[in-house]
Amino acid sequence: MRAGIDTELDFASYYHGGGDPDQTCERLYLWHQALCSRPVEGVGPFEIEVTYDYAYGLRTHTADGATFRLGSDGIIPTWSTSGWTSRFTPDLVTEVEADTDDFFRIASTIGGYVLFPRNGEGQRGHTINQARGVHRQIADRFDLTLECIRRHYLDPRLESPLADRLNYYRDFFALFRDFNTYVRFFLLDDLLTPDRDGVVSLLTGGVVTDFPVPAYASTPMEYATFRVNSIAFVRARNERIQRLEL
Repeated sequence: MRAGIDTELDFASYYHGGGDPDQTCERLYLWHQALCSRPVEGVGPFEIEVTYDYAYGLRTHTADGATFRLGSDGIIPTWSTSGWTSRFTPDLVTEVEADTDDFFRIASTIGGYVLFPRNGEGQRGHTINQARGVHRQIADRFDLTLECIRRHYLDPRLESPLADRLNYYRDFFALFRDFNTYVRFFLLDDLLTPDRDGVVSLLTGGVVTDFPVPAYASTPMEYATFRVNSIAFVRARNERIQRLEL
């Protein structure tokens, strides 16, 4: 690929060294730039530049002159840090620790990252990235986040745990016109049901219908299922990236 995207390369070393590739890795943002600059029917075209303002980000300029600040976000939680495992039962902690390194490595490849709008001048409150990380009905899960986005496109008045933040950034989502275009643009097709009318739950393999509490896995079997489904999704998304002509 001309953009030089290596879908086998993982950014886990940044975390292990105490850093955060979502903020400090220029390569990650150059790959985001390449993916989001490609032509997609029904979207754009966008002019996208990599910027640095105490952290890396993207600045997107649309044909009508609008500007959006975007930031990278890892979308596959492994729930393996102490902040999460302190909530778990001992048998669930054992399951989490059984395959932490491989799961984390795959989740840290380019297929495990997406872009969300960042706060610009005059914007306040949680970003979408922050909101989905702290909301107990989301627990950092991207499948649940995508269901919130699906409902936003159906009708911004529909309730969801992220409805307030999605409406706050409604101008960003309006760039993609509808949910299917948003999914195609960000190569998220493998999280949809075959009829493209629903989002597949990474925790159960079924269709997301609600937002239970807790949203994270609560048994070893649930975690093992989440891990298998998450790895399959990231690998499928990486395969989509490999097939692109950038």
